[in-house]
Amino acid sequence: MNNSFHIKRFGKLFSKELSERAPIILKFCAIVVLLPIALWITLLIFNNTTSISTSGRVMYLVTVTFISAVAAPFNLYKSYNHRKKGLDYVSLPASINEKFLSMTIISMIVMPLITFLSVVTTDTLIHTITPSLFEGSIFYDSKLSVTLFNNGSDIVILPAICLFGNLLFRSNKGLKTLLTAATIYTVFIMIVAFIFLVLFKNQIEEINGLHIDMKIDKLSDLTSNSLFDGYPGIKFTIILMSVVYNYIFPVGFMAAAYYRFKTLEY
Repeated sequence: MNNSFHIKRFGKLFSKELSERAPIILKFCAIVVLLPIALWITLLIFNNTTSISTSGRVMYLVTVTFISAVAAPFNLYKSYNHRKKGLDYVSLPASINEKFLSMTIISMIVMPLITFLSVVTTDTLIHTITPSLFEGSIFYDSKLSVTLFNNGSDIVILPAICLFGNLLFRSNKGLKTLLTAATIYTVFIMIVAFIFLVLFKNQIEEINGLHIDMKIDKLSDLTSNSLFDGYPGIKFTIILMSVVYNYIFPVGFMAAAYYRFKTLEY
């Protein structure tokens, strides 16, 4: 059974886990929707005519959805690798693949999705009741799709690290995981800086001498910039770094989480 996968057995496990963790998910959603409601009530009480822009509400939506994905493993599966409490989970009649998939879906998809829909629904209701206070609909705001599309990798990487960290560490999981993530990001940035500032020093100085303004918000902005077409070494390095960050990082941490899940001993 350890490495097998049966859809019916998985369905039963998923339903059981979701029903058990639903109160935690709904409690988190209640907290994040109370904030815009409290803001709305405050504006009504003080008869404030200031309208809340869609851009600010979109940022709130993206932020709390991201936080829910990061916090999900620690809140929903914090006892999984506990030497005593975790034994109950291990004894469930399901394979490792089924358990890991259920954990991944609930942590990285279900909780963020429910959080996202809760905030969107609340915002839409407030906008419908008092459109003068909450202008426009955040669901149809172009900034939402642009933010999600441009930061797709960032949205996945940290939750994947948190899923892995929750399985790897047995105490102070959140702190240790965030420190690990910060260390990985720092090392990655230092490697990128070394490559560009040392190995490609002359080329970078030549590019700086062109006095061209470049707006770079993310690594993919460098990949699509035609300025580096005349510098094949730099162009290749940028593409390689982009592949590492956008694909190898998230896949690697998910693979590490699965390996830790599979080899976990109590």
